[in-house]
Amino acid sequence: MIDFGLVDAIDAESIGPPGERTFRVRARAGANRAALWMEKEQLATLGRAFSQLLADRSGRRGSPAEPAPEIGDDFGEHPDVDFRIARLEIDFDEERERIVLLADDNEALERGDTPAFRLELTRAMALALVQRIPSIVAAGRPLCPLCGRPLDATGETHFCPGSNGHSVDEPIPEQPADADDG
Repeated sequence: MIDFGLVDAIDAESIGPPGERTFRVRARAGANRAALWMEKEQLATLGRAFSQLLADRSGRRGSPAEPAPEIGDDFGEHPDVDFRIARLEIDFDEERERIVLLADDNEALERGDTPAFRLELTRAMALALVQRIPSIVAAGRPLCPLCGRPLDATGETHFCPGSNGHSVDEPIPEQPADADDG
């Protein structure tokens, strides 16, 4: 297991244009860097889970948090830990007011060598992520108001179950005036 301990900074980001974005949580602990890649829904769920965990178990619930340190521009292109998340677990150390994050990739799960990665973050860092994640997730393609599915980035019409099979882009063909009604 790779254990970063208490990280110096942590954030989340998306990379790429809407419709083709990838998501990751970045962490820095001393000279070590970690990139934990995940799906958009996993990132949104992680933010909600942090919020719920702090609401349920933090003794400092409701009190303001100090500003969280930022990752900065020196994260680099080749982090020391760089994998796609297959499983995440979180816990809360009430004595130290820290969230503990455990992560596994597919290889670790197949080997039975879990968890593969561990880090701790402060309450302030977790609150900063909770505030940042919704804007990262929402910055993608606009959603269809009828079905909630993402609209095509090019503005093309999509199949929408909410439109009951109708589309404003597909006109009904007109019958010729001399058509036989019989």
